[in-house]
Amino acid sequence: MKFLQGFKKFTWISLALILIFSAAMPIQARVINDDRATLANQEDSNYAFVQFGDAPIASYDGSISGYESTKPSKGQKVNLNSPAANKYGKRLQAQRENYIKWLAKQFPQVEVVTEYAVTFNGVGIKLNGISLKEVSRGPGALKTGYSGTYQKAMSDSTSLINAEPVWNALGGQAGAGEGMKVGVIDSGIDQKHEFLKANEGMEAPTGYPKGAAEFTSNKVIVAKVFHQEPWQTPEAVDSHGTHVAGTIAGKAGTMPELGDKPLSGVAPAAYIGNYNVFPGNVENAKSLFIAKAVEEAVKDGMDVLNLSLGGTPHKGADLLDMTVNAAVDAGVAVAISAGNEGPGYYTVGSPGTADKVITVAATTNSRSFAMFLESEALEEGKTVATTGTAGGKVTEALSGEYTVWADHAGGDKLACSPISGKPLEGKLALIQRGNCTFAEKINNAAAAGAAGAIIYQLDGVEEPIPMSSDGALIPAVMIGNSAGNELIDSSENRSVTITYPLTEVETTPNLLANFSSWGPTPNYQLKPDVAAPGVNIYSSVVGGGYELYQGTSMASPHVAGAAAVLLANSKEKGLGWGPAEVKAALMGTANDVEGSVIPDTDVSDPLKVGSGLIDLGQAMEPAAMAFPSSLSFGLVRPAGEQTYQIAFTLVNSSDQEQIYTINSDENLSINSNEVTLNPKESKEVTVTVRNRGSQGPGQQGTPEFMSGYINVTSTQGDIRIPYLYVIDYNR
Repeated sequence: MKFLQGFKKFTWISLALILIFSAAMPIQARVINDDRATLANQEDSNYAFVQFGDAPIASYDGSISGYESTKPSKGQKVNLNSPAANKYGKRLQAQRENYIKWLAKQFPQVEVVTEYAVTFNGVGIKLNGISLKEVSRGPGALKTGYSGTYQKAMSDSTSLINAEPVWNALGGQAGAGEGMKVGVIDSGIDQKHEFLKANEGMEAPTGYPKGAAEFTSNKVIVAKVFHQEPWQTPEAVDSHGTHVAGTIAGKAGTMPELGDKPLSGVAPAAYIGNYNVFPGNVENAKSLFIAKAVEEAVKDGMDVLNLSLGGTPHKGADLLDMTVNAAVDAGVAVAISAGNEGPGYYTVGSPGTADKVITVAATTNSRSFAMFLESEALEEGKTVATTGTAGGKVTEALSGEYTVWADHAGGDKLACSPISGKPLEGKLALIQRGNCTFAEKINNAAAAGAAGAIIYQLDGVEEPIPMSSDGALIPAVMIGNSAGNELIDSSENRSVTITYPLTEVETTPNLLANFSSWGPTPNYQLKPDVAAPGVNIYSSVVGGGYELYQGTSMASPHVAGAAAVLLANSKEKGLGWGPAEVKAALMGTANDVEGSVIPDTDVSDPLKVGSGLIDLGQAMEPAAMAFPSSLSFGLVRPAGEQTYQIAFTLVNSSDQEQIYTINSDENLSINSNEVTLNPKESKEVTVTVRNRGSQGPGQQGTPEFMSGYINVTSTQGDIRIPYLYVIDYNR
């Protein structure tokens, strides 16, 4: 991501998955897709339901003369053995029997396969060739419909954060996050998109919609714009915000064009608020207006905010850091992308530097959509290839001879500068990724006469990514580094075929993305806090389609959706959770990141991944919670009398007494290595820096990052608390 600074009085903020794309640093990647997903893919036309007019037992409110209410009081369960339930149940049974007798006479081939009375008043039938219209004419039938077919997934990324057990525990995927309101501070939301339609029966809460009603729905309940140009509207033009919204709360069971798996957001039943700070084709927004959007979202009653954006971090607290921290104080959980400036320390962007928010790093997904590059020059005969966007997109099978760019450019492998003449006439140019945008590379190849380009990955990086190549003049694909070197080494057969159309391919999941920003902040705070999938994320775009994007922008909405699910669960169970508990639960229960796209990268370092990959299933019932959820000691001097200590509060969040064992590494000492707590009881634990470095007073040296984890274990489960301090040898 390229951070831009505007006028002297304003700070400019760029999308964390920004619209300026670097070949050396992948910010956004797309596979453009058709939006026509047919309903037939989601339903089985041989099975149907028939609903009758009266409410089921669990919902009946006593409105029928002679029948008392069977609906339970708040906090109670329905009593199916009560006289009222027995009497009303017989009424519903008579309705079913009347319909079944009619059905047997009119359409004997139709089978009644199930009956309902408690949570639904109706029957399930197997049609066996009879139309839905015909069976809808029976006595008492209020509504008929085909049976839905449900599968688990959101481009597989939800499985990586362990969302399925949560969906099951909450009574079904479609209801996860119910009632929660998630504000998306981004580039607008396409409220007409199929993936962002309201669930059946879902209506905007009382007092909504807010803002420009023409850009709202029963799902997208707020549409507001924040920009210095007064003629701008909340309408989504750029797709970034729509993609983010789909990951957060896309409708469960939606079938896209690519693949055979239905999509779902993490919290499909949550409402969405559109707070557009990048209206129209605006690529940069002032922090003044983003801060106003945050304030308005808090006033509008949002439960969660997602900010997939970032700008230059500052020493001290900047406007947005303060604003988002205050939003957390107001009771709103805030998820923010870490930024795409990695690898490298101090690259987390603002406002992900704010200490109270949940700042999110990006990991790889388990699938993508790609094509294949076939060649006898490859040891295995073929390799996975991803394509570009716009003019760089491969739209049909492509064959030809390739030539190595470096052979025509004095050893230059990157094609960031043009070469004279047309030495690549009709060939496919083999170019290494790095240093300039994909479009620049591709167009330099086009100027040299190439018919297409083959970009191969950075040294040590094996999996290709979809490229953003808007403005490119010829089609292009990307392949892994080893495959690229195999093509270079081949001196005989230099023919290749690029297959089409796209197909689903497996990728290596749970690896730290090479672009994901690392901490610490300029104030020596530990960031990021957690990680989530952010590579090859398939979600909605403006106009009805679906595309693959990547960036920490795609990781953050997984956490925002998880926060909505946790808050909804807390509300349902009366747990009283707020933003701090959500953060503690997600951080404490996070899992190890399994590796990195960049070889030899230490992913056990919290400065790269925070606590690790979120685990929504574990976060629902953490064995304990720690407040704060990470410990940042700041600068530590090697010598002197000063003691560096932080106390955290350990809370037993389980429903039984727990004995907790608390351990860390040699860098820290802990005043209580064993703590016994009753349910909901808490105790303060003091942690002291023990290892202050080996250099003596007055010696100079590079500051040293000391980071790791404090492990809290019990029979109920474990949590961990990341820590950081910086040994300053220059003071």
